[in-house]
Amino acid sequence: MENGKQYDKLLEAGDSKILFLDISAACTGYAVGECDFVNRKAVITKAGAIWFSDKMEAGEKYNYLSRCITEYFYVMGCCDYLVHEQYAINMKQRSGVMVTPEMIGAVKSCCAELGIKYDSITPQTWRKFLGVKPAPKTIKSRDGSTKEVKDYKQPTIDIIDKMVTVPEQIFSNVTKNLRNTPNDLYDALGVAYGWAHRLGAFRDISFSPNMEFNTHIGFD
Repeated sequence: MENGKQYDKLLEAGDSKILFLDISAACTGYAVGECDFVNRKAVITKAGAIWFSDKMEAGEKYNYLSRCITEYFYVMGCCDYLVHEQYAINMKQRSGVMVTPEMIGAVKSCCAELGIKYDSITPQTWRKFLGVKPAPKTIKSRDGSTKEVKDYKQPTIDIIDKMVTVPEQIFSNVTKNLRNTPNDLYDALGVAYGWAHRLGAFRDISFSPNMEFNTHIGFD
C-alpha cells in the first residue's frame, strides 16, 4: 500500500464513507462508497464529474479540486478516506504530463491537512476486477494515417451500464448546463468497484439502485 496499512482505522470505525477519484486536468470523476466493515458490505451511492474551466491555470485547478474535497466532500460528511487512480506517464505522449501528477500531489496535501488517509489503485487492477477487456479501435492522426489502438473506455461504459443506470447527461459545475456524461465518471465508478474487491473485506459489493449524480453542483 502507498501510505502503509491504513485500514485499521476504517475497521475500527465500522462504517466509513470513501471518496474515489479519477483525476485528470480537464475533468475529474468521483464516486462515493458507503462501506460497512462490520457486516462486510460496500455500496457505491454517489458519482459525478468535476469539470475545470479552460480559463483556469494549472494552480487554479489544483486549488479548486482541493477546495471541493475540503469544503464539500469533507464538510458534508462524504469522505473519511480517499482512493485515487494511480497515474503512469506515457513516454510516447509527454505533452502536459505533469499536470495530473501535480493534481494528485495537491490532493494528497489536502488529505494531509484534513487528516484523511489515502490509497491508490492502478487502472489495470480495477479493470481486472470489473472484467474490462479492451476493444480494438481505429484512430486517425493529423497526417491522415490510421492506427489500431486498445480502447478501454467503451468496454468500461458497457459493463457499468449493465450494473447501474447512469444518465447520458449531467449538469456541469462550470456552465451549469447539461453536458454528456464523461468517461471520467465511469472510471471513478470502476476505481470504487475494483478497490473494494481488491481490499477483500466485503462479501457484498454493489451499486445503489438509487445512486445520486453530481450532488456537488452548487458548490462554488
